[in-house]
Amino acid sequence: NVTAATISLLNDFFGNDWNTGKPFVENAFEFHPGKGKEHYIERPDAIQSAMRIGQLSVNRNHPDFPDLQVLNTILGGYFGSRLMANIREDKGYTYSIGSAIISLENAGYFFIASEVGTEVCNDAMNEIRKEVGKLKTELISDEELSLVKNYILGSMLGGLENVFSHADKFKNIYFFGLGYDYYERYINRVKHVTPAELLKLAKKYFDFDRFEKIVVGKK
Repeated sequence: NVTAATISLLNDFFGNDWNTGKPFVENAFEFHPGKGKEHYIERPDAIQSAMRIGQLSVNRNHPDFPDLQVLNTILGGYFGSRLMANIREDKGYTYSIGSAIISLENAGYFFIASEVGTEVCNDAMNEIRKEVGKLKTELISDEELSLVKNYILGSMLGGLENVFSHADKFKNIYFFGLGYDYYERYINRVKHVTPAELLKLAKKYFDFDRFEKIVVGKK
């Protein structure tokens, strides 16, 4: 129960015109692309080196976002990705490596993350560079693209299994102002994006020399 004293206090603090009288202006965030700097943090006792590579990217409001998600999945967005096949399965440099595109309100960012043995850190970085470069110079095969499309669409279906996952999808629509047909448009792009379009997209967004690179470990 709310007492009369509590009501009186609420009226004292909130019962009158208590705002500043000035219009509220939201923070205007300005994001600037990186310059490809390499940052190294020494940890003499480290057994592994933690690697983070990335740059600013687009968010869900950008028309390139669905296609970039397909491209990212091929690179490092699932267990069968190119980074996993090379860095883990072939080279044995790490137990896990992956990449992702994260959508925020005013921007997005793309990153690659892994932990590798300190003695193979430079080799792993070079292999990552190679895999990013291939996306800019070689067409993705129809077979690989079909596999990734089916994976993405299957994951979306699996992400609609209960009321909480439905609410999560609605949250994206609401906060990003996407429109109720967003996921229909998203699925349509995933289904129809071509190898040639992904090659063009990789050239536009994946400049490894401009990726910020951070390594924490032992030289």
